Amino acid sequence: MRKAIIIVGLLALVLFVLALQLRDRDHIADFDSRPLLNEERLAILAASGQIRLLRDERVVTLVRRDGLWTVAEHDYFPAQRERLAALLHAMRGARLQEPQTANPEHHSRLGVDDSAAAGENSFRVDVSGTEGEFGIIYGNGVGTGQLIRFSGEDQVWLINRALGMSTNSADWLDLQVAELPMTFARQAKWQHADGETLLLNKGEKGDYNFRLEGLAEEQQSGNERWMNQMVLGLVSLTAQDVRPRSELELDQPMLTMTVTTWGGAELEASLHELNGRHWLLIDRFQPSEDEEILVNADPRWAFQLGPGQVEQLNKRREDIVRD
Repeated sequence: MRKAIIIVGLLALVLFVLALQLRDRDHIADFDSRPLLNEERLAILAASGQIRLLRDERVVTLVRRDGLWTVAEHDYFPAQRERLAALLHAMRGARLQEPQTANPEHHSRLGVDDSAAAGENSFRVDVSGTEGEFGIIYGNGVGTGQLIRFSGEDQVWLINRALGMSTNSADWLDLQVAELPMTFARQAKWQHADGETLLLNKGEKGDYNFRLEGLAEEQQSGNERWMNQMVLGLVSLTAQDVRPRSELELDQPMLTMTVTTWGGAELEASLHELNGRHWLLIDRFQPSEDEEILVNADPRWAFQLGPGQVEQLNKRREDIVRD
């Protein structure tokens, strides 16, 4: 009888231990399956009109205007879509792994205090819009994960993936000025301020190489690369910086450029020098219905170019005819 009681007791103990283990596993599974953003916060993010990233004194303010995300610190110039998409994807895809401390006294050490400046990787993301607002403070990294805390809450969480985002506002600018495939281009005209003009043409639709008008046939071959590079500098251009044209007292251009495509699109641009810096203006862009061409033709902007880009564009006959 005593042995039976002992056996029953041991069996009950084993079942109790197993139940605790199963509960712990279910507890962990619950956290593994819990997304960082609940339905309410997902709705706020989807309808958001402003997203701010803060680290120390640096701030990036992304504002949605007429359906387009812009950077407020740079006169509401368009934001880089790929970088914004990466931020949204990271916020939507992160998952809460397990709770950490809820003691506010430890927030600073963990990099999740309200200043978001205590840890090396600490920064803050504030989201606001018509549906409400919320903030997330990203703190110290833990393995491949990261500690976070929602603004206004004491609870600290470990999420499954670290989020690294630049808080340099210039990094968020979409500085792609033009993206026009070279095979689309049919003719290019470069005119310098002193009157020197270069006219480039292609023989057939689909050709890549340009030919310089007035150049002997035997000189065309071998010099195409310099002609192509000159045009490529405009039709596939990413600027180094951008400023409102209204802030610059630009004089007459040192160079005007026109590229026409087989489909009838036309791109006109000009290069200006001001106090040792060079600025490019998109003066006119006529798109084509049959060709997919991306050009930032907003007349408000002037695009700053680097020395190498200026050298590539500012070619003369002696620069492209080297034989």
